[in-house]
Amino acid sequence: MINKQSLLPSIHQEEDVNWGAVIGMMFIMSLLPPLIGLPMAIIHVTRKRNNSKTDYYAFFACIALYISAINATKQPSGDQVNYYVAYHNVPIIGFYKSLIYIYGIGYSIDPTRTNISGEFMNGIYNFLGYYLTFGRYPCFIFIYSFIEILAVLMGLYHFSTKLQKPKIPLICGALSMVFYYMYFNLMIHIQKQFLGQAIMMYVIGYYSRYGKMTIKTYTLAAMSVFTHASNILYIPFLLYKPLRSKLSRNTLLIMSLGFILFIILGPKLIGSMEVTDSNALTYSMTRFSAGVGQQDSAGAMNFMHPRTLIILLPILFVLYKKLWLERNTLNVTEMFIFNILLFLTLTVLALFNQPLSQYRYFMMFYLFIPFFLPYIGNNRQSRDRIMKYITLGIVASFFIFFENIVWKYAPETDIILKSPILLLITDYY
Repeated sequence: MINKQSLLPSIHQEEDVNWGAVIGMMFIMSLLPPLIGLPMAIIHVTRKRNNSKTDYYAFFACIALYISAINATKQPSGDQVNYYVAYHNVPIIGFYKSLIYIYGIGYSIDPTRTNISGEFMNGIYNFLGYYLTFGRYPCFIFIYSFIEILAVLMGLYHFSTKLQKPKIPLICGALSMVFYYMYFNLMIHIQKQFLGQAIMMYVIGYYSRYGKMTIKTYTLAAMSVFTHASNILYIPFLLYKPLRSKLSRNTLLIMSLGFILFIILGPKLIGSMEVTDSNALTYSMTRFSAGVGQQDSAGAMNFMHPRTLIILLPILFVLYKKLWLERNTLNVTEMFIFNILLFLTLTVLALFNQPLSQYRYFMMFYLFIPFFLPYIGNNRQSRDRIMKYITLGIVASFFIFFENIVWKYAPETDIILKSPILLLITDYY
């Protein structure tokens, strides 16, 4: 007898993506006003009872396209100015020096440096991106943002294959992240940190699903670290198999204590070492040891600011609930993600004497939003209901507070009424 359930497409089955269909959806989305195109993309993926991988990827690509088009209208300011200058330096300084001067203004200050930056991948992105986009910076930012968002959401897809009825977590999780006001506000301001983590999020999602690393994921993990050194935090989770398992409470407590001690005492220990060779491998160590007492030159938001508590408190609640009270209900994929969230939380709390590093690591939680939101509710029904309310609030607040963002973008009427392609080709500088 034929099992009818086996004939239905399932997210739990491996399947190929029809990239032609994804590109077709993106083409339609790029021509329509967001007032029409965005609801259409959401309705397309919600109305089906059983979405395929192609349906989800098309949805991801459409919302990534929209947010990326808005980012392309941002006038360079803040930390972004350094990246803007580095991009335009490409035809002046060439490939090799692009790997040295990932902060473009540094070339004007001292053009004689020879050491390649520990985050040299940004130089590669600038070099390739400059010629790919013919020196048009908004197009570069569009592609940069699009890849960043899509990398996280593709990782989310892999992770969600182990969730019960993952449709709402995938749709609401994706919308909650990309429209979260604080994430969008910082996407291009600290672009190399978020792109580096986005690449790592894909690797984390893939590894959480399959429990193995491939040549591709090893390469992507290396790219992530050499895009932003902070992502070295995740490497032990990819190399040490027990971290993708159900650790006992005692093991978690012992590991947590040791980890906290390392974060607190590590800078002093590393600072006492004589690091004479400045290269990509020593870069993250020296930055870690130099972070004590370091403040953001622009004045980093206080770690306990109400806007940060919106993220921190739900994470603490979910961690306590799942890792302590309901740990026996988790599969290894879920346990892996929660182990990462636990150690990321411990990192943030232990960095009390490194304000800048503390806030920078805290911002990593933004890309984990769609990974922990599905665990807010007590069961699937309450989970889906709560996620819908949260998503509605996040999307609404994005548009309500858009004009209050400190950076300058296209007018709000334009991001609602102008198609993404018009946002991209219009000069807002």
